[in-house]
Amino acid sequence: MNEVPLTPSPVLGEVIVDQLIRMRVRDAVIAPGSRNAPLTMALWRASERGEIRLHTRIDERSAAFLALGISKATGIPTPVICTSGSAAANFYPALLEAHHSALPLIAITADRPARLWQSGANQTTKQLNMFPAAIDQTLNLAVQSNSPGEVQRWRSAIATAVRLDKPTHINVEFDEPLVGSLDWIEDISFDVPLPAQLESYQEPLQKYAQHGVIVVGHDCAGIAISDIKKFSDGTGWPILSENPLLGREVLAHTSLLLADSARRQQFKPEIVLVIGRLTLSRAINAYVASADYQIVVDPRTREIDTKRVADEIHHVLPRVEHGISLDSSWHQNFLSASEKISEKLPLLLNEWSEPAAIRRAVAELPSGAALFVASSRPIRDIEAFAEPRVGLETFANRGLAGIDGNLATACGIALSRERAFAIVGDLAFLHDINGLLIGTDEIRPNLTIIVIANDGGGIFSTLPQQNVSGFEKIFGTPHGLDLVKVAESYGVDAIAVRTLDALSAQLARSSYGLRVIICQMPDRERNAQLLKEITDSLTLL
Repeated sequence: MNEVPLTPSPVLGEVIVDQLIRMRVRDAVIAPGSRNAPLTMALWRASERGEIRLHTRIDERSAAFLALGISKATGIPTPVICTSGSAAANFYPALLEAHHSALPLIAITADRPARLWQSGANQTTKQLNMFPAAIDQTLNLAVQSNSPGEVQRWRSAIATAVRLDKPTHINVEFDEPLVGSLDWIEDISFDVPLPAQLESYQEPLQKYAQHGVIVVGHDCAGIAISDIKKFSDGTGWPILSENPLLGREVLAHTSLLLADSARRQQFKPEIVLVIGRLTLSRAINAYVASADYQIVVDPRTREIDTKRVADEIHHVLPRVEHGISLDSSWHQNFLSASEKISEKLPLLLNEWSEPAAIRRAVAELPSGAALFVASSRPIRDIEAFAEPRVGLETFANRGLAGIDGNLATACGIALSRERAFAIVGDLAFLHDINGLLIGTDEIRPNLTIIVIANDGGGIFSTLPQQNVSGFEKIFGTPHGLDLVKVAESYGVDAIAVRTLDALSAQLARSSYGLRVIICQMPDRERNAQLLKEITDSLTLL
């Protein structure tokens, strides 16, 4: 009988990596450390054989968000690996985002053997189930015996734990020595495919009315816009969306259209069908709440948003029965109001401002590019001011809508696309500045980052707390930094622009690699005033 060699930790690391590759994993992200040496060395060998793309990052939080970005772009689970102790805790934000977005992400945390837990051993903490809000249960792997079935046990456990619709935490006990022979027991071929997402039966629409609307969250809950368009054609209900870049089927400027309470009453729906989550606009949420009957379509209601309430809840788009009666004037009224706003906006946004810059950027990005949009003002300005268009693949971290990890996520997406762009605020830029910390031997993303720089938290100037005592200290948070110099300190080309034409000129460049465009904006108070002026002027249409 073959036996486990005297160096079982390297064997365990090699089997984990080999099993992930058998499960079609093609990228992995590592953060440097000692206890994770058996894994990182196995990954290095796999990358040398051309079986996996290996990415190294110094900052564990950025490493996890980089892996999240790769998973977003590929739909394939991406592992991120770190050593034991506080390093592992830095994975939590990305795992939370993955959980709430129903995305695959594999956090692999190296650990000391169990006999050293809670013993005062260096760099040791409670790593089992350390991500309770994101992970149902940690898979803990350790060498337990010298039987031939040990390898099969490891493989089976990994294959069962990893899913396509949720993150996974694998904690691995590595005993010393961490380096040694790989002459292991016979390798049992044990291929198990990735557990797929649960399929749902397409139920019929339980209630129908001529005056209904479809309201689509930013990520469409994973439902193709072409399928949403078919549903719209079958019901006569217009498509309103937080994301106008889904295509020309979407009505433009939904949040501006519904900002006026009188217009919300004019277009009051009998039925509203919400696809995904609505997280951006109070006006849209007020409009949805006014409907007589609400339908939610989102697969996350099965395991994540289990307490979501509606008259009907579906995991996939319901079927539309034949022979229903349509009211063509209902859809046309929405279209006419949207077109009037589109006609007026160019006159309102003809000078340098945050919404004007974002509107220009989105219109001029090249077809076929990927666009990552940060939370706070950028994603809301796109929702309100961008014209619907085709040719852009959009991404955002809307699971928890945090500003952490945005640059790393965008880099991960860019590593899986020919050309990518990101639009972020200056606080999101600084919050994840280590996302730009890329080693000289690393694959560099073809990514242009557009920073809307207003020296602080611009969104707070548009919220009710805008006039509270101490606003600048506790909400505005000015940083006073030269962001061009900050980017250049990370070895990234950067330039500042202060006009729409200068922004257009920079976007037209066909440069390859990582670079930053700093859109230097007027003060935040002026932007808040402009937004109010625009909203007020459109209520008269």
